[in-house]
Amino acid sequence: MDINEIKDILIYDYIKDYLNEISILNVKKGQYITRSSEKLEEIFYVVDGNAKVECITKSGKSFLVDELCENEFVGKISYMYEQNLFCDIVATSDSTILRISKSTFKKLEKNPEFLKLFLFKTSKRIYYMYKKLMMKDLFRLEETFAFHILENSENDVFKFVSMYNLCKVMSVSRKQLYNVINSFIEKDYIRKDKTSLIILNRDCLYELSMGVREINEVNDCDFKFDI
Repeated sequence: MDINEIKDILIYDYIKDYLNEISILNVKKGQYITRSSEKLEEIFYVVDGNAKVECITKSGKSFLVDELCENEFVGKISYMYEQNLFCDIVATSDSTILRISKSTFKKLEKNPEFLKLFLFKTSKRIYYMYKKLMMKDLFRLEETFAFHILENSENDVFKFVSMYNLCKVMSVSRKQLYNVINSFIEKDYIRKDKTSLIILNRDCLYELSMGVREINEVNDCDFKFDI
């Protein structure tokens, strides 16, 4: 994709005067967009595709911080505010990314409309990350997993990429997740079929996840934003 082929993207009117300062990256699935060790002062805008943000602990354990899709900002945004959260950013599909340097971003943020859009999108992501941590503290894994299954199933079938991926999404160990899944199987709530969980008792899962559902319904009011 050429820089002149992005006229339909959400932020085009804001960046059109700085196209010569912005580059396009075509990133393959599994490729790092940036590593935590890199001292880059820039942000990225996802034109199409998906990415995930991961944090690696000193012990080598990784946990999922955030997942993003097209029309979202990602990158070392913390650098913009002279902080560093030490996260890796990885493409989870073939993606097209705009790379915006810190100096260009400083020019863009002088536009109140761009700044409103940027702050809306980044603050919304922070809200969802905070809510995910809050859910983990307020509820047992059985409750949050029952909610996750119900919310992401279709025709009573919950599909997942792998147990490894599911553990990262839920931010739990394989042992914790297997214990919950086996407990649900023993109670005839679900049946496991390769990379799918078949829901056998939706009512019990619904009742188990009621508290999680109530919190989500209270906090998930629609964000109002005119662009």
